[in-house]
Amino acid sequence: MFEFLRRSSPLWRHASFNRLWAAQALSAFGNRITRTAIPIIAVSVLAATPVEAAILAALSLAPLVLAGLFGGGFVERSNKLRLMVALDLARFAVVLVAPIAWYFGLLSFPLLCLIAAGSGLASALFANADVSILPRLVGKEQLVEANSRLQSTESIAELTGPGVAGVLIDLLTAPVAIIADALTFLWSAFWLFRIPKEVGKAPEEAEAEVQPGGLLEKPVSALTTLRQDIVVGFLAIASRPPLLATLLSMTIFYLTAGSFAALYTLFMLRELGLTPSIMGAIISVGGLSALLGTVVARPLAKRIGFGPAITAGFGIAVSGMLMLVPAAYAGGAWSIVFMVAQQLLGDAGFMIFMILSTSLSQKLLPETEIARANGFNQAMSGIMMTISILGSGAIAEAIGVRMTIVGSAILGTLGMLPLFAPALLRMKEEPAGETHEAAAGETPVDKALEAESLSRL
Repeated sequence: MFEFLRRSSPLWRHASFNRLWAAQALSAFGNRITRTAIPIIAVSVLAATPVEAAILAALSLAPLVLAGLFGGGFVERSNKLRLMVALDLARFAVVLVAPIAWYFGLLSFPLLCLIAAGSGLASALFANADVSILPRLVGKEQLVEANSRLQSTESIAELTGPGVAGVLIDLLTAPVAIIADALTFLWSAFWLFRIPKEVGKAPEEAEAEVQPGGLLEKPVSALTTLRQDIVVGFLAIASRPPLLATLLSMTIFYLTAGSFAALYTLFMLRELGLTPSIMGAIISVGGLSALLGTVVARPLAKRIGFGPAITAGFGIAVSGMLMLVPAAYAGGAWSIVFMVAQQLLGDAGFMIFMILSTSLSQKLLPETEIARANGFNQAMSGIMMTISILGSGAIAEAIGVRMTIVGSAILGTLGMLPLFAPALLRMKEEPAGETHEAAAGETPVDKALEAESLSRL
């Protein structure tokens, strides 16, 4: 079961991957500090109103959409390692503004919104570059193991990070605690800078798109380039049925997941009558469950097949969502039992799904398309979540929080349907991935650019 942690794994001797892992390990904890501290600053320091708190929450999703729509091509054509270092330094500077402004009495709600949005945008671009660089860094045969290790760190940070953040905020105040997060970005930049920059170099095909005589022979406007990047990202996924199945599944999932993001606290405290301490303990179970998901993802794929394991992971997650239905009506200790079951199944299953589906896209896509395809995924996730968050508030006002949560859990199960696609279920072996040479023929990039050129005739 603990195969991805075995000492004989080549990744233990892979210096560049271990530097990437070291960079991510500490910054993952730092991110939880800022994620916890910024809303606390808004409420306790700036006395934010409920409307302002909602605006701040919405700004956590807006960067995901913007980075997905506008940043995919930019990441694709950049040296991803140097870009990640620059984004770490940018996040260090942006996050550090909060405690400095607070110390001098200049902190305001609009400034806090800018800090949240700026940090979120840099983090979204960083995440895209991180996903895009991994295939070249470790090779496509090591992707599942590498993703499992990276996600295990995120799971541990999710399990312990909020608690550490709470202690730091109690001891130092929220603005000062954010300094700890800022320092983790310097740590990350240090380790990333030690990875040879050649690893992050943009593929020649991506560079050719903006070179004289390349794919884009004439200078094109920023709007045209943006449109081409979005089309390329979409076609990269749509032309590969297994990736299209996972995209459709995630689109349905995020269309309902916003209800949990917006109403989960109200549901736990007000509808089920749980205390904040019990709620915190239940959420911590989710972090432990997610860690378990990182451990079993690859063994499960070997046991039942790669494609079926992706479907099974989502099915386990959906089973966890359905635990909310009896929890909503059980009451008393049974509500706690069902909510713990929801965390155990939901987080473990979703982690299995994410590790394997992310590895699948990294394996099936050539280097020239990964960042733009991932950007399209980011944008769709952010858009669906935003629609869900805004809609759930209005629906909850009409039919109540409990029925809105229950309805969202039931609708979320529809995300299983695309995963029954034969192209995914027949995928028993872990895909070998496209080689650089195999990607040199006509790809969705070529088709997209050809279609773009014809539309302008």
